[in-house]
Amino acid sequence: MAAIPATVIRRTARSLPPVFRDRSLSVALTVAALVSIQSVCLQAGPLDELPLDRWAKLREAERYQMNIAEKFFRERQWKIAAAEYEKYLKLYPEGEGSAYAQLKWSQCLAHERQLHTAIRDGYQTLLDYYPDSPEAPIAAYLIGRTYLQMGDLRQAKASLSKAIATYPKHFVAVMARMDLVEVASKENDAATRLRLLRELTYDVDRTKQTSSECIHAGRLLCQHYLREGDFAEGLKALATTTNADSLVEHMMRNDLGRLPQTLHELSSAKEEALRQRGERLASAAVQWLNQQAAALGNDPAKKDLLVRTWFAIADVWGSAGQRDKQKATYEEMTKNLGADDTLLSRIAQWFKENNQREQARATYAKFKNQLEGQHQIAWSYVEENAHDKAVEIYRKLAIQDEKQVGRWLSQAALVYRYAGKPDQAIAIYRELLTADAQRAGTWHWEIAETLFYANRWKEAITAYRGTEYFPTNYFRMAAAHRRLKQFDEAIALYRQILAGYPAEAAEALLQIAFTHEEAEQKEPAIKVFKQVCDRFPKLAQASRAHAHLNEKYKITVTLGGAKD
Repeated sequence: MAAIPATVIRRTARSLPPVFRDRSLSVALTVAALVSIQSVCLQAGPLDELPLDRWAKLREAERYQMNIAEKFFRERQWKIAAAEYEKYLKLYPEGEGSAYAQLKWSQCLAHERQLHTAIRDGYQTLLDYYPDSPEAPIAAYLIGRTYLQMGDLRQAKASLSKAIATYPKHFVAVMARMDLVEVASKENDAATRLRLLRELTYDVDRTKQTSSECIHAGRLLCQHYLREGDFAEGLKALATTTNADSLVEHMMRNDLGRLPQTLHELSSAKEEALRQRGERLASAAVQWLNQQAAALGNDPAKKDLLVRTWFAIADVWGSAGQRDKQKATYEEMTKNLGADDTLLSRIAQWFKENNQREQARATYAKFKNQLEGQHQIAWSYVEENAHDKAVEIYRKLAIQDEKQVGRWLSQAALVYRYAGKPDQAIAIYRELLTADAQRAGTWHWEIAETLFYANRWKEAITAYRGTEYFPTNYFRMAAAHRRLKQFDEAIALYRQILAGYPAEAAEALLQIAFTHEEAEQKEPAIKVFKQVCDRFPKLAQASRAHAHLNEKYKITVTLGGAKD
């Protein structure tokens, strides 16, 4: 190997990463030499995992130190993890895991929102000293990703583009393109966004590491073309993401192809040009769906797919605001396939949406499952605030269907609760204590719940005392006491939960803090919020307490206590 000039050695020593700066000049020389001879092939691995084959190359002491750092990283204790990765770098500057440790140290800084430092002293340092390491492409990508998180679109675009140019065959080039799609969207650069999506959808080789990004790009490309009214191109893009049997379902899902939502947006637009685009899109979609239905024929094994395809046709017309064509589709289905309860339910819903409620009830009456049909008729009355008619039907069902008396009478009680008639609801629950005695505990609970949501706090407290759903009933009683401004009684109940139900201790302690706050006891409230942070640092209640202390009282505490 050629000798390294002394000026380079000195410059290298001055520019060593923070974790190396307290090492001797000989370490700088060693590192520079190491970098110059590294020839590790780029590996397509996860962004924050060391491949098993490289774990195997670590010496036992190295693995021990790396495992400590990884443990704290997994626990999201970023400061401690960073310190442990730094320790690895100081102890094993020439180790197999050095570049990886530098990458993870950088990520810890990013998680701590030290974004500029993560780029300058973290990722860029990795590129400077380990340019041939498997982590180098990842660091190059994360520089751009970090700039994007900072909102610096110019630097993000430059860094991500550089990562693609430098590592065109690495999986980070695919991830960088997806981030550039986001940049293009924010800059309203439709042409660049479309070009990137087409590259990701059609040009990129799909591997284990790139498949999810390419699939996502294909769906975004489909959505783009559908918004433009080009169903054929949208279909072509979506077809790259799924198999033929799932294509209809994926086209109709609003989290995938998004055809119904797109049709609704276009058909309800103010601009005539957009509405006409929606009509063309609907016609093209229905034409394709009809072709799919025809191809399925009368094969009994594919009947379910055929029915879903017909329903998709109806949904397309409905989303496009062409209700008559939607109804005509249901009528054609009835003629060709026969009317089962699922189809009748769709037809009834169409009548309801078009303010033909009597026709809807007549359709429910045709259900093969007569009990379910009557249930739907009853609920249609609830939707019209005709509560007594609904209760009458549920009472008849309770007589007809003795095996499910609890279901039907409890529905009647629920109707009264919706109607704001808690006494009538409670009367039915009391009937159930006899009619369905095996579930007496459930009906006692529903009586208490009815009183609670009717704001009859004192009665609710008494009712909850007779229930068996611990400790939920204690939480409810405590909430009722708080409504009554009986804060000491509420805290006493929360303390009983603390003592007897460890799984609910965090929530109970948090509610004690809020109760003190409602009682205008500021200091006790702050003290207990801090206790939540200290005792339960990994739970959601600690996050809530932490945020509340910061937002309301401008107090910053460390989750897990001062030691961490």
